[in-house]
Amino acid sequence: MAYIATYEGKDYTIELKKLSEGIYEVTIKGEDMEKKLVLDVRRHGCCVYSVLCDAKSFEVDVDEREPHLYDVLVEGEHFEIKVMDEMKKKLEKLMGAEGLEEGEIKTSMPGKVTKVFVKEGDEVKKGDPVVVLEAMKMENEFKAPKDGVVKAVKVKEGDTVNAGAVLAVIE
Repeated sequence: MAYIATYEGKDYTIELKKLSEGIYEVTIKGEDMEKKLVLDVRRHGCCVYSVLCDAKSFEVDVDEREPHLYDVLVEGEHFEIKVMDEMKKKLEKLMGAEGLEEGEIKTSMPGKVTKVFVKEGDEVKKGDPVVVLEAMKMENEFKAPKDGVVKAVKVKEGDTVNAGAVLAVIE
């Protein structure tokens, strides 16, 4: 199975291959590195793992702070890592998540707006529904990327939008 891990703004592809119970071959690829490791992983408690790699033992504490965002503590060193499987990452890009840091909610596929949940000036919390778009016979719900105030709603119910259309802006 392949995952995309984002650390300090860089994406890394991580491929896992289970060799036997608790033993994994891990390949990590990024623009500045490529490594293949064999890890012996044992779980101790809810989110603490003992990991043996290259004859060195590490205690790893993993805490999911929010969906796909993990706080990882390795031997006292803290890492904040976003991890998604490849399909979810591709879907995030397809759904226009690339502009979410700026508060823009946009789509990269054409479709018809079937529901608008907000209006300008509304306060929203991260994850609140904003717009539903029907595309390829599927309903896709676009959610607020952060807490804030709706600065603009660029669509109304019944509108047909093109790929790349900004649906709403949250500040």
